[in-house]
Amino acid sequence: MTDVTCLDGSVLVVEPVPVLDRTGAVYEVTLRLLRDGAVFGEVGERCAWFLRDALARLAGGTSTLEQGVRSWAGDSGLEPDAAWVHLQRYLPRDRELLAFLARDPDDPIVSGELRIWLRSERRWTGSEWVVDHRAVLDAWGAEGRGVRAVLDRPALQALLSRLVAEVDVVLA
Repeated sequence: MTDVTCLDGSVLVVEPVPVLDRTGAVYEVTLRLLRDGAVFGEVGERCAWFLRDALARLAGGTSTLEQGVRSWAGDSGLEPDAAWVHLQRYLPRDRELLAFLARDPDDPIVSGELRIWLRSERRWTGSEWVVDHRAVLDAWGAEGRGVRAVLDRPALQALLSRLVAEVDVVLA
């Protein structure tokens, strides 16, 4: 199980749960959220590809928003790098790496939400600017209560790597 300690001291566990087809064969996963051992919510119906993609984007240093702008530029006949450089100053600095909601009609009855935002904070040390990168994990349970965890980049990468490995075990 992949777990993270939240700012309020609670422990959030993100556990891949198999999704079965009509014959009972595993074909995908959903994520069950447990807070301090109790079911908190279920999100991310058919999310294995999205988790792998988020891990790859994190390793590559890009966000979903950046990929979207670059794709739009390419589809519009513009140079993607130039478009990104020009447009990024107009876009929010905090980028969402992933968001899983329970919103489709065939999603589990238990609802919830899991979002991971990438944030950059700049601070002046007296002689130079230092940029700190961090991730904010927000999880909302079925009853409307939320928890938050703040992770540095290596901790987020480790969390997503563990989760993807667990997904692969469930799908094997």
